[in-house]
Amino acid sequence: MNIRQSWCLSALCLLLSANVFSQTKSVVSNAEHLVTQWITLEKQNTQLKSEWQDTQQLLKQRIALLKQEQKQLTALTSNHSHQMDEVTEQRQKLLTLQTSMEHTQAHLSSWLNKEFAQIRNIHPQLPPPLANSWRTTLSDLDQENVSKRLESLLSLYQSFDEFNQRVSTQQATITDGNGQQKMVQQLFLGVARGWYLTLDGSKAVSGQPTASGWQWFHQQPVEAQQVKNALAMLAHKQEAKLVTLPMILPSSVEQ
Repeated sequence: MNIRQSWCLSALCLLLSANVFSQTKSVVSNAEHLVTQWITLEKQNTQLKSEWQDTQQLLKQRIALLKQEQKQLTALTSNHSHQMDEVTEQRQKLLTLQTSMEHTQAHLSSWLNKEFAQIRNIHPQLPPPLANSWRTTLSDLDQENVSKRLESLLSLYQSFDEFNQRVSTQQATITDGNGQQKMVQQLFLGVARGWYLTLDGSKAVSGQPTASGWQWFHQQPVEAQQVKNALAMLAHKQEAKLVTLPMILPSSVEQ
């Protein structure tokens, strides 16, 4: 081999070495770039995972709060619905009770009207002291108040029963058969019989209820001493004993 050929071969070897070096340098550079990208991606991936974990925790907390709020709202809605049902039920009961009370009140009012009609028929036939007491109650009667009317009716019946179960006496002014007013002593056996004695003890008259009302039989005087004895005994001025009181028979009254 001559010198020229040897030089050419050396030059070719240099060119090949330079080319290989250049390619190797390019490959290394690319590898470094890829490694840098991979590291960057790993960092980003790690950051994303960390952020996702934080975000996931917040989301779990928010979901838990939302579920709790939903549970509370459901409970409130259920409770409100239950309360509304109770209110509706109570309202229906009150309406039913009101209707029943109105019916009862109407029935009671009708019954009271009948009772007071009977009371007014009986009133004139009562002994004067009881009749005066009833007159006061009836004059103060509240016609619009059913409760007050019922109380008044019961009061009238009670006073009737009490008067009818006892012997009562009093001093009172009467108008006699001549139209003159006199102070007398009166004696009543329940509501069925009565007598009066003039204060001088000279005259006694019996009285009783009739169809036209209570009547004193001024024109048919009775034995005064018997009435006087009864009054004295009731006033504890005379020893208690069995007494007989004079009476006017219904047939005598009619005549």
